[in-house]
Amino acid sequence: MCRLLESIYVCDGKFRNLHVHQARITNSAQVLFRQPLKWTLESILMKANIPTSGLFKARLVYDQEFVNVEFIPYQVKPVASLKLVEADFQYAHKFVNRELLDEVFGKREMCDDVIIVQNGFITDATYANLIFKKDNKWFTPTTCLLPGTMRTYLLMEKKISEAKIQVDNLNQYESCKLINALLGWDAPEIPVTAIR
Repeated sequence: MCRLLESIYVCDGKFRNLHVHQARITNSAQVLFRQPLKWTLESILMKANIPTSGLFKARLVYDQEFVNVEFIPYQVKPVASLKLVEADFQYAHKFVNRELLDEVFGKREMCDDVIIVQNGFITDATYANLIFKKDNKWFTPTTCLLPGTMRTYLLMEKKISEAKIQVDNLNQYESCKLINALLGWDAPEIPVTAIR
């Protein structure tokens, strides 16, 4: 039985984008387990000892029968350079088992993280979706591996748009950001020249 993972932003006891996380959990359960779960995020978090001060990652591990939540103090890992790495695998659900992603991350050489490329198209970094800036507008690849909760939220809010982004047209963009549940709109910009 596969175990899934959900990472949720918690700052001073407040959660971000819970409705988007719940939608992803519900979708993954329908696709992988072919039945709804017996719990909701709200029901689990109501029972949790939520930290009321500081920045935390709520790490939720679950399958059909099991759910566990823990709160881990969070610090943003600085990323200043990215390595393009070709890799052919699917990752449509957020699994606890990250062996494929860890293997790709191991190919980063002297860079801080990788950008996974499939058939010349930009997908994701190993732990985040990507957005790219062009003419003061932000775009996210249509070819992402895992539609993250922050990506979904920013698309719903119309702060970003989808685009076909290829290695061959990266030079049309000025910079990029890594976004995920914990890295939001205010994530640091990385110049496209720092992509190798």
